[in-house]
Amino acid sequence: MTTQHQLHVPVLIAGGGITGLSAALFLLQQGVRPLLMERHRSTSIHPRARGFDIRTMELFRELGVGEAVREAGKALGPAWGVLRADTLAEALKGLKPREGGPITYPSQLKGLESLAALTPESGARCTQDLAEPVLRTAAEERGATLLFYTEMISFSQDDSGVTAVLQNRETGETTTVIADYLIAADGAGSPVRQKLQLPVAGPGVLADFLNIYFEADMAELVLNREFSICIIDTPGIIGFVTAINNSDRWVYQLRYYPENGERVTDYTEERLVNLLHTALGMPELPIRILSVLPWEMTVRVADTMQSGRIFLAGDAAHVMTPYGGKGANTGIQDAQNLAWKIAAVLKGHAAPSLLNSYTTERQPIGLSNAMSSAMLADERGILKDREIMQRAVTAPPKEGEEAKQPEIELTQNIRTLIGIPDYQYPVTVPSQCPPLPADKVLYGLPGTRVPHLWLDEERKRSTLDMLKGRFTLFVHGDTAPWQKMLNGHSVFVQVLPLDGDLAAQWTEATGAAPGDALLVRPDGFVAWRGNVKACAQLPLKELLS
Repeated sequence: MTTQHQLHVPVLIAGGGITGLSAALFLLQQGVRPLLMERHRSTSIHPRARGFDIRTMELFRELGVGEAVREAGKALGPAWGVLRADTLAEALKGLKPREGGPITYPSQLKGLESLAALTPESGARCTQDLAEPVLRTAAEERGATLLFYTEMISFSQDDSGVTAVLQNRETGETTTVIADYLIAADGAGSPVRQKLQLPVAGPGVLADFLNIYFEADMAELVLNREFSICIIDTPGIIGFVTAINNSDRWVYQLRYYPENGERVTDYTEERLVNLLHTALGMPELPIRILSVLPWEMTVRVADTMQSGRIFLAGDAAHVMTPYGGKGANTGIQDAQNLAWKIAAVLKGHAAPSLLNSYTTERQPIGLSNAMSSAMLADERGILKDREIMQRAVTAPPKEGEEAKQPEIELTQNIRTLIGIPDYQYPVTVPSQCPPLPADKVLYGLPGTRVPHLWLDEERKRSTLDMLKGRFTLFVHGDTAPWQKMLNGHSVFVQVLPLDGDLAAQWTEATGAAPGDALLVRPDGFVAWRGNVKACAQLPLKELLS
């Protein structure tokens, strides 16, 4: 006989993976304590996603978990670059040790200095099985309720909320949860999305792989020759080796063919070890198989990310190939976009219609990232490495210079790849804006991420560090007129002056003149800008409705 309980929470999160845990942290930042349930006993035991781009690390920096994530993944840090050969040994044999030691992110490469200057962060390598415990610990310490080994066996919604029945998979005990909102971060197969029958589009399944997680000591072999992926394009062992810790943990993604009758059980441990010996080109290397996980390389995107009070995030909304490394990053950035909006509605600061902007803003980003990842896969599901390597790194033009069109396209490709947030959200209110100079990427224009500017000589405090999930008004000069206008407003807006030496730098970064102000949303994107004469027109009400 099961025991039944009932409780009310503001937000229920289905899924305790990288997206769900990030959603919990972003909600906590907004003062909302969520309940998260996860059907597995623990966070991921498989490496899966292996890195976080610049935008995600900006968000982790703001949450105060960035350095812990970077530290957890430091062994993988130097693993960059794509190799291709008949065996790994052959690929490494012709590879000279990297001069100057390893790099830890492509933005450190020569020619990318101007892109690196757009952010206070660099990306980071860290596998999902190491990153998720960092996020879980932070969420628990900050007050989220996390229920692992708990399954959502049913849910329904009406105009007032979402009713879900959760079951402890060990005891059978059930709990009925009444939530104002449900975030479905329940993965590529999303039971929530399937029950809601939300339509999806995209190429679908591209290829089937076996994720072979194995132990083999290759530390000396790869020292100063660290790589991210080595493609093995040999009949019978087509796939790619991915680095996990540059020492004794690796993954081989083996292409296999269930459509031809192949089964996972056909791949015995003895057969897998033989395959790995061949693929690595090291027949005497001691190998221990840690786990084998079949998976489908799939590209599929939901047409909408909302159904009433239920929202899709991460893989539940957009499944993509691992190429380009945008899967986990897109989910984390979904969670941040959604969290501040849900919090604003729960606090009574915003109309529920604000939540409609979640799909409007995030679905096109997920679609673009997913389709870009599909274009990087060949007909067998293998990375088109030669195409990537042909996209030479081209530095942005210097001020006053005009970039040639191919150079502009190449630079944008690099920006997107490393995670400079150069995408834009739709603008809903009119602003007074200067024209965008040809040599600028982020210029404080509405719909774009606020420009990064160091606020101290030690280069430790950025304009991005001042946000902390709040509406922020950056003012060039005197803040008094703006502060007076905001007094008594129900929504707290922090007002930050940029004066003295910073004023000239702010003008260079944004084109702002004395008296101008930029209103930045809690997620770091500019919502509006205008001069002091228009301060009475600050459209907070319109932005939240």
